[in-house]
Amino acid sequence: MDALEAIRSRRSVARLVEPAPDEADLRAILEAAACAPDHGKLRPFRFTVVRGEHADTFGAVLEEAYRDRCRDQGIEVLPAKAAKERSKLGRAPLVVVVSAVRPAEDSTIPWTEQLAACAAACQNALLAATALGYGSMWRTGEPCYDDRVKAALALAPEDAVVAFLYLGTVPEGVRPRAGCEPDLDGLVREWRA
Repeated sequence: MDALEAIRSRRSVARLVEPAPDEADLRAILEAAACAPDHGKLRPFRFTVVRGEHADTFGAVLEEAYRDRCRDQGIEVLPAKAAKERSKLGRAPLVVVVSAVRPAEDSTIPWTEQLAACAAACQNALLAATALGYGSMWRTGEPCYDDRVKAALALAPEDAVVAFLYLGTVPEGVRPRAGCEPDLDGLVREWRA
């Protein structure tokens, strides 16, 4: 599949099944992610692969972080929400957590540009997965901003979780919505002095 076809056909699929990308395909996906535009060549992106029994263990981290957020905010823990947090990584056989790590030294490159590089890495990964025949979903939510979740990922509070990328195979019988028909109406203007 060529790049333009991958761009137009990539669609989010909420639940994915085995097979997940094998080691060679996962490496190709992560290499594509690491090729993202990166002002200053700071390489702010980090990729944490979560799968198998480790997804269950990380699910416990997500549930506990939810319970702690509820306690911190003085609100009631909803058992259904706690169960959803625990099981959410089970929506795909493989999850790549994409994080942005602040450089150890002060940088002249603004943090927003480093976050943008990580977002570009996410898009590259999704397009590579599509080109290789896999389904994907870019997820975020409260866990991305939770320092307890960051700590479980060996991140500092000033770092950022940019995405949980769910990867796997689109289940038989599930038909993602039709490919993109780009509509530029109202999106493009030409600047003139």
